[in-house]
This record gives sequence, structure tokens and C-alpha cells, in this order.
Amino acid sequence: MSLFSGARDEARPIATSSGYILVVDDEEQIRDLITRYLTADGYQCRTAASAEEALSLALTHPDPALVLTDIRMPGVGGVELLHRLKQKDPKVLVVMVSSHQDLETVRRCLREGAYDYLLKPFDWEILSNTVSRALERYHLLRENDRYRTNLERLVLEQTDEIRQTRDIALITLAKLAESRDSTTGLHLERIAAYSRRLAEELQRGAYAGRLSRAFIEQLAKSSPLHDIGKVGIPDSILRKPGPLTSNEFRVMKTHPTIGGDTLSSVLDRFETHGFLIMAMEIAYSHHERWDGCGYPGGLVGEEIPLAARIVALVDSYDTLTSERPYKHEVPHAEAVQRLSVDRGKHFEPAILDAFMACHADFEALREQVSRTGFGLDAPGTEDAPTQENRR
Repeated sequence: MSLFSGARDEARPIATSSGYILVVDDEEQIRDLITRYLTADGYQCRTAASAEEALSLALTHPDPALVLTDIRMPGVGGVELLHRLKQKDPKVLVVMVSSHQDLETVRRCLREGAYDYLLKPFDWEILSNTVSRALERYHLLRENDRYRTNLERLVLEQTDEIRQTRDIALITLAKLAESRDSTTGLHLERIAAYSRRLAEELQRGAYAGRLSRAFIEQLAKSSPLHDIGKVGIPDSILRKPGPLTSNEFRVMKTHPTIGGDTLSSVLDRFETHGFLIMAMEIAYSHHERWDGCGYPGGLVGEEIPLAARIVALVDSYDTLTSERPYKHEVPHAEAVQRLSVDRGKHFEPAILDAFMACHADFEALREQVSRTGFGLDAPGTEDAPTQENRR
């Protein structure tokens, strides 16, 4: 019996395909006949005499655009071949070919994901139309994949651009605030570097499992905004070279509220910009103390946001080790000793302990920032808020 029951339409237009058709049949004559007809229509074909050979071809060559497979073959049958091909690539299109009409087998093939089921002998036009529809679906699926991949790439690029723009805005805002006080040098860069290092130490120790990488990265970007409220402090106070009067110090102590309120108003207007929440918490609370004697809210212990508790220490360290018009810098070792006595008072014990474990890195980071100016994107510290410290 002939494989094709109808005559081939010689006027049929030639089709082309960027993929190939894999013809699987244990009978060489059938493989050759199908391949000859498909090749004449412009399709690239490969053949396999068994399911095992077909699986090997699918591994060593690019995935086929379409698989035409006989169901009854020695060894691994066509249904099992369909199952294994679908496991390898759920999108692969497989047309089952059989000389036996078994309804249960048809159902099983469709459940396994077969694209179509053809009975031998079949009219050439039926086979050709089935192949044509299958390849149209193949190319549609691949085009959808390419579109989705390209869309994901564009979204990632735009997301990265948005993040870069956001980070630049944060840095610019922080630098703008710092520009009113020309005596602080690379204070913001150091705060960012110190905050990152201290948070990493906490992540490995007392806060293991509670600090994410995203938190640490956001902390490094948000911490430079801690003193943004100083833009609202008069120059006569902010740049005064000597000690502040009591009234002047009361004005200076308003900068956390000014900064926090400014960022809060932005958050209220643009609720989606959650990345400013940490910056707002730091601005409000970086002068709070663990024992409740800080300002502006007199918060106690864990009432103080974690990011602000970290910045409180690194800000104190930087103030101690920096030269200011109203004070001399102190050596690293002396700064460490001064901070250590405030364990459980100004600073959370776990955060002070983490600082003590890695304080040598702070000295190295200070030298690195001084040498390179790098810190805002790199991998505290003032002591207690007194007039002398000008905090």
C-alpha cells in the first residue's frame, strides 16, 4: 500500500524553514519517501531509524522545528519518544504517525502534548498542511520567546537606568546639603563606606539571617542623606567656627526633623518611591540614642530604625576622626576607645560589638576614601550630641 493516498500538487509553492524536521520511522522506505516530499517543498530534514537515534540527534543538533514520528517502533516507541522530547523542550512540536487507529493511544499522545495525529496512508495534502500549520506555530512560539526575551532585556535596561538616575539624584541631593558646610571633606563617602562595612559585619554576626544584601546596598545609598536637614540651618550657625550657644544648639538640633519631614513629604506625594523610606528613617533618627537620651524623639532601643542605629555609630566615628573648625581629629585608637564606653548608652550593644570586631577596616576605608574619593558606591560616627561636636 502506498504511503500517500492522493497525488501531490506539483503547483504547491515552495516553503522554507529556519528549523529542521526530524522524521522518525524504523522503515527506511517510509523515512525516505516523507523526506523526499518535504525536501521538495523546501524543508530541511533529518532522519532517525529509532527513538534512541532521534533523542541523540536532538541532543547533538539544535532542537528540531518539528518531529514526525511513527508510534510503533522496536525498542522505545513513539509515545515514549514524545514524552522524552517534551521533557527536554516543552515547546517542541511532535506529530504522531500510525497505521493503527487506537483511540486510547490518540488520547495518550494528546495528553503528552502531541501537536497532531495522522493515520497511514495519508493524503500528501493532509501531511503538507499539517506540517505547514505546525511550523507556523513553531515560528510563532519562537517569535514570542524572542519578543519576551527582548522585552525583559529592555525592562532590565530601563530598570538599571532608573536606578542609576535615582542613585545619582540621592547623591546629588546629599552633596547639595553637604556643600553648605565646606569643612566636612569626604564625609558622605566615608559614611557610605562605613555603613556598608558595619552592616556586613552585623549580617555575619548578631543580625545573621535578618539583614539582606538589598538592605545593605540601600543603606550605603541612603546613609549620605542623614544630614540633609542641615540645608534648613542658617549659615551663621552651620558655619560658626566656635562653640554654639544654647539657642544656636537648639536650632542645630532641628536638622533631623527638617530632613525627615522633607523626605516624608516626598513619600506622601509619590508613594511608589519606597526607596526613600530608609533615607527618611535615617534623617529623622540618626541622633537618637539607644538609652532614649537622643533627639528629636527620645526614642529608646529598637524604637529607633536599624538603619539609623547603624548610621549613628559610623557618623560618630567619622566626627571623632575628622578635623573640624571647632575641634581637632583624634587618632583611630582613641576614637574606638571613646565609642566603646557608650555601649548600651548611645549605641545598641550588638552594633557596638560588631564595630569593635571590624574597626580596623574603618581605618583602612578612611585611607581608601581619602585616596580615591570612593565610598558612595563602595562596598559614624559622632559621639554624644554635645555643643562641642556640633551635631
